[in-house]
Amino acid sequence: MRPNHPTCAALVLLFSVLLGCTETPDDLAPTRRAWVVMGTTLEISVYRSEAESAASLNDLEAAYAAVVEIDQLMSLYREDSEIVLLNAQAGGGPLAVSMHTGNVLSAATHYASISHSALDVTVQPIVDLWGFYDVATAQVPSQGQVDAVLQRVGIDNVTWDSENGQVALAPGAGLDFGGIAKGYAVDRAIAILQDRGVAAGLVNLGGNVGVFGQASQNRPWRIGIRHPRENRLIGQVSLMSGAVSTSGDYDRYFETDGKRYSHIVDPRTGWPVEEIFSLTVVAPNATAADALSTAAFVLGADQGLGLLSRCKGVRGILVQPDAESESLLAVQTDVQRDHPNVQSPSFEVDSKVATKTWPGIATPIADCIWPVKNYRALPY
Repeated sequence: MRPNHPTCAALVLLFSVLLGCTETPDDLAPTRRAWVVMGTTLEISVYRSEAESAASLNDLEAAYAAVVEIDQLMSLYREDSEIVLLNAQAGGGPLAVSMHTGNVLSAATHYASISHSALDVTVQPIVDLWGFYDVATAQVPSQGQVDAVLQRVGIDNVTWDSENGQVALAPGAGLDFGGIAKGYAVDRAIAILQDRGVAAGLVNLGGNVGVFGQASQNRPWRIGIRHPRENRLIGQVSLMSGAVSTSGDYDRYFETDGKRYSHIVDPRTGWPVEEIFSLTVVAPNATAADALSTAAFVLGADQGLGLLSRCKGVRGILVQPDAESESLLAVQTDVQRDHPNVQSPSFEVDSKVATKTWPGIATPIADCIWPVKNYRALPY
């Protein structure tokens, strides 16, 4: 068995390449910093006028503190986080949770409902069975083990009393916010920056990216799409505002007998997703982008792109093996339903990669994006 997980240095490299593509107007000064948090690299860029640039370092620290707060509440690697305490209390009655944990649970419940549970934050028991929380010890379980643990997976194992801010889990159930929490943390950081009067900014948390304002004169932000098998970019997303998230089978995986098993597990079958290499989503906010990239990745090419095509302000592009060659194939949605907070998104892909457009005709989902009001002063 050969385990793998990305290095922070690689993530920083990919991000810096893209920043070099952005020209900054004379009246805005960029300030940037990077940290390691939530098991990945957090990179924040803020743009203020030269006269206000002295405030930029404080802006960065305030946004960083917002992300650290989410990590402290939702990490599975902190003994005192709310999620760890909830999982330990499973079957023992309700616990009071913070506003942020409640927000993420509400959003996750919504995205589970529109994706037929492809996104399911109760996936923790099955991810634990596979050993993906410590990939060095991961191994393939038997089908019998998978079937037994799946009995404890499903949103019906969670009782969420939103009025009183209390959560209860069924015996043996467990929460894992890994498919949505980083996006929420990005939104929180951007909310802090906007409240502080920052003119423009970019927050990148391990490939979950949110942007706001104009860092360059009428030019879009450009966010890279990582090659799923090489340490380089395969393409880029250009947008004036909104958020981008990529889910991929390269983040954490192990190999046994020449077969790769990714940490992204289908909560309905209990087995890692195999069909595609990566899926990138553009959405009105980072919480939506994170949740929908996870859900669409699990659903696979047709159903996943079909889901994205039905959501206002959402576009997607997936990368998978090309059945007609030994190269890669990129498939993107062509339906762009207008949303005021996602402006002019477009995809560009390496010329060596085969491309096509998803051919499906999609019926819009009413209120696909979880309402902003329910985030209590989140951005966008």
